[in-house]
Amino acid sequence: MVLVASIMGCESLQRKLTRKKKPQPPPAPVTVFQDYSAAMTPIDRYRKHYAIFDYWNAGLQDALEARMPNPKRVRLTSTEALGELETMKGLLNEAAATRLDPLLKEQAEIHRVVSSPGFDAARSDLIKRRLEAQTRTIHREFFWRKIQDQLKEP
Repeated sequence: MVLVASIMGCESLQRKLTRKKKPQPPPAPVTVFQDYSAAMTPIDRYRKHYAIFDYWNAGLQDALEARMPNPKRVRLTSTEALGELETMKGLLNEAAATRLDPLLKEQAEIHRVVSSPGFDAARSDLIKRRLEAQTRTIHREFFWRKIQDQLKEP
């Protein structure tokens, strides 16, 4: 009996001295970046920038409707909306880009006014009305379905 116990040993001691497999590290992820911008058609690219412009422009309108407009939020939304409108102009052919120029200049003027240090809630109502009129014009004349035949070819 003593011989069997000495040969077999204590189970916990046997478990302790048995080799265990080392855990395998997880495989490293393979990251292959693909450029999807080349796969986009001109209408898809214009539609994307139109939707982003619409988002930032609506954000600017919401920021101006607040009782006390937050200057940082107004400046950010105005900057982003202006940038997207400029990008949209770059996607249009010469004739359509010429039609968009006055709206772009008006958006730049709105951006200049809301970025000035003297901008306050009293002037926001006037800016909001100008912005609403401009938004209606852009939706009416530069909606992506209406402008799809006036885009630059790649």
